[in-house]
Amino acid sequence: MLTNNKICSPSSSVKTMNEAEVTFLGTGGGRFTTITQKRRTGGIRITAKRLNLHIDPGPGALIYSLEAGLNPQKLEAVLVSHRHPDHYSDAEIMVEAMTRGMLKKRGVVAAPPNILIGNTEAGPAISTYHQRMTKEAITVKPGVNFQVGNTTIVATTAKHTDPEAVGFKFEIPEVGTIGYTADTEYFEGIEDEYRGVRVLIISVMRPLGSPWTGHMTPEEAIKIVDAVKPEMAVATHFGMKMLFKGPNYEVKLIEEKTGVPTVAAYDGMKLRIAEKITIVNK
Repeated sequence: MLTNNKICSPSSSVKTMNEAEVTFLGTGGGRFTTITQKRRTGGIRITAKRLNLHIDPGPGALIYSLEAGLNPQKLEAVLVSHRHPDHYSDAEIMVEAMTRGMLKKRGVVAAPPNILIGNTEAGPAISTYHQRMTKEAITVKPGVNFQVGNTTIVATTAKHTDPEAVGFKFEIPEVGTIGYTADTEYFEGIEDEYRGVRVLIISVMRPLGSPWTGHMTPEEAIKIVDAVKPEMAVATHFGMKMLFKGPNYEVKLIEEKTGVPTVAAYDGMKLRIAEKITIVNK
């Protein structure tokens, strides 16, 4: 149970205009979690007064959105952090929903160059046909920023096996800033990318004692959380080794070492960010 006085877990609460809601449509990551769906891989939806976007729509993003009552036709942006299928496989169908069946030119798609342009190994992961049907296709690299509604989105640096991977920060005027590391290993200076965020969403794919290039374990996550000191940290994107060990047990160490309330996300979790930060459906 989280004890920070800015965080609680009510059974129900009334949504106001000055808040944002983060829905975890999937908390799994890596090949074997993806192909077994031991945890879903639908990505993350963020909604606010003037914001409705989907981050990293992996396998199941469309179905899990519909199951959660999040109409994909209301999307204003689809964001992809890097070119691995558990992050982009449903991107085109989410663009088709956002553009109302490719009948209305609307919305933003934002992703690294190898997603939108392709490279020597493969063509674009989101076709030029789909990109043309959006109002804007934005190629992101670390430091690039753009607007969706009244929210400024900043691409942050990541160090992953996909060299073009990025994370994101969402500067939402009504509630403050949310950070999302996406897939990355720890590197010196990553803390500076997320200073000032209220909520930090961290991909912690591997358990304690099982490091893997391009990914984080709780040991590395502790360094970031302790330096950034968000109001709340949320670990997600769990691989099979992490699931075998138990994410709740593994993530508990982050809170113990940093003093920052930290939770292991679960499929379908809804986080409401207003004056207080609440887990709506704990």
